[in-house]
Amino acid sequence: MIAGRGIACSLVLAVLLTLLASATVYFTDLDERILFWSVNGGTFVVLGLASFLTAKKAGAHGLLYGAAIGAGYAILTFIVGLLAFPPAPGAGAFFKRLGFSVLAGACGGILGVNS
Repeated sequence: MIAGRGIACSLVLAVLLTLLASATVYFTDLDERILFWSVNGGTFVVLGLASFLTAKKAGAHGLLYGAAIGAGYAILTFIVGLLAFPPAPGAGAFFKRLGFSVLAGACGGILGVNS
């Protein structure tokens, strides 16, 4: 239940960050290629923050909650992307995203328990 709230929090924060980055590119002269880096960097921050807050609230098992939040986020975003944009990315891209997300979540969870 706690990890589910963390996943929901990370998804909401990711959508807000994506909207902010898209609006910034739309209303300024910035190149669209910046969206790739802002979304990937923002994903790391969003997952870290959601895992941090979840682990801080739980008070224990930060690594486990953080990894679960990261994995859940990666799987849900993969499914949504698959439904919204049908050609599925390769397995390598998915596993890279999964590893990146689990790492970000685990880092935030560890920091959340120890703060």
